[in-house]
Amino acid sequence: MCLVQLPNMDAPELLKRIPEGEGLLQEFKRSVEKVDRTMVAFANARGGIIYLGVDDDGAFCGLRITNRLKAEVQSIARNTDPPIDISCVDLGQALAVIVKEGEQKPYKCADGFYLRSGAANQKLSRDEILDLAIRLNRIRFEGMQVHDFRYPGAFSDETFRAFVETARLENALRSLGKRQFLVSLGVAEQQAGRLIFNHAGVLFFGSVPQRHLLQAKTSYARYRGTDKTTIVDRVILSGPLMRQMDDALAKLHAQIPVRYQLTGRDGRRDIPAYPTRALEEALVNALIHRDYAEVGSEVMIDHYDDRIEFSNPGGLLGSLTVEALKGKSRRRNPLVAELFYRIGKGEKPGSGIGRMQLLMDEWKLPPPRFDVSSDSFSVTLLGPVGQVPEERMLLLPERPRTFMEAMNQIATPFTAHTYAERFTINPRTAQKDLTILVEKGLVSREGRGKNTRYRFR
Repeated sequence: MCLVQLPNMDAPELLKRIPEGEGLLQEFKRSVEKVDRTMVAFANARGGIIYLGVDDDGAFCGLRITNRLKAEVQSIARNTDPPIDISCVDLGQALAVIVKEGEQKPYKCADGFYLRSGAANQKLSRDEILDLAIRLNRIRFEGMQVHDFRYPGAFSDETFRAFVETARLENALRSLGKRQFLVSLGVAEQQAGRLIFNHAGVLFFGSVPQRHLLQAKTSYARYRGTDKTTIVDRVILSGPLMRQMDDALAKLHAQIPVRYQLTGRDGRRDIPAYPTRALEEALVNALIHRDYAEVGSEVMIDHYDDRIEFSNPGGLLGSLTVEALKGKSRRRNPLVAELFYRIGKGEKPGSGIGRMQLLMDEWKLPPPRFDVSSDSFSVTLLGPVGQVPEERMLLLPERPRTFMEAMNQIATPFTAHTYAERFTINPRTAQKDLTILVEKGLVSREGRGKNTRYRFR
């Protein structure tokens, strides 16, 4: 989650805000009584401004603004747990206390934990405090134990065997034995003769994790066109995370257009419209970083004609921003990430964003687009401008075929001179090659003589 920064405001600007009344980001108080509640409520939310010496109706109440008052306010802020960063602005007849959104949430005062909700300070119950701590990653949801998950009845031996074989951990399994091996992975603990799994263990090795985490699913939808008007295919994928990954990639590969490149006599190579590793990276990123505590939401894959969008519940942690993502990683689910890493998915922390950018660049496609909100994160992979009719590509001469394979690098419309420069040939030869492409219906020709221009169909 990105921190909200309150703008730097001077006294005249702060006075102008008083007529707006109390709300999510500002509160009026006659004195410092219970001001610590408002401080922690603002710090736990988006920050805000407390006007000391102002009545509920916005009128000044005659509070004397002294250095002693300012020192008392600073002392109150220092005595919250943890201390809150504030600044004070003397307005003459009132004191504006600017509370920044906290970087070490959750904050508490002597009376407990509070959160700003509308124009009120809401005291949090035990469960609400726990939910807030999980959302802030102070308590890792993936590490919380699932006592109603029964081993071995609810355990998937098939998924476990596939994991061990893919990760090449057969020797470790033989050496430790199955139960101790699972403990060593961090997915379970031995308690009174029972093996108690945590959420990460259920997600990876449960035969039906959705019995315990209904929201742990992946939704794939294929749309015709560039919006959600017409659905061509839709499926909800469930089961362990490894199976969801495999099933989602299979769906994508089945739906993505493929063109062919001749590799020699009677040989050809399939070239999908998107780099396979970029699709895998975006999907695994969503599975690793999603907020599994968020009920009613799932990983979404929205496949359009011109792009594929991967989105997951849960925004960026801490003060990370999209601009600062490359080369950095702050994982919501480090144990899930480690399990994926062991089977060769996800690779090293902080490398995913840069790797996707490199892969898309190798494919001559636009860079990935990243969008973040307080409760979600999405990656959009933009596809080729157009799709080359596959059957027409197979019989093209080498030079025209090479030109068509690079169509996403070439601005349109283009001229015969553009073609000639690309292959270091004379314009007459370029025109002959382009005539072949026109006759095959892959390129259109406009104008005559020196004004002739070509466009990809």
